[in-house]
Amino acid sequence: MKKTAKVYQMNEIDWWCDYSKESALVNYYKFVGGKLEDPLDEPEELTKDDLERSKYYDDETRQTISFKEELEKRIQENNVPSFFASTEY
Repeated sequence: MKKTAKVYQMNEIDWWCDYSKESALVNYYKFVGGKLEDPLDEPEELTKDDLERSKYYDDETRQTISFKEELEKRIQENNVPSFFASTEY
């Protein structure tokens, strides 16, 4: 069975890319050192509309693309799970 990568909003500032809510929580907690600032009740999976509407700024290329485009790029590069985006960085 093929796993589908998704983007989850972890709190008000961070998004994480993973295959399930459960693995997103585990991997994100590891990434942030076991602390979660202002956690949501549970990670919220972004909808297709959210992925199209939300914008991702790529520091390397200095281009703004949709979350959907960045997710597709990460899947191609086999970069899942991963920290996806933040309003603080």
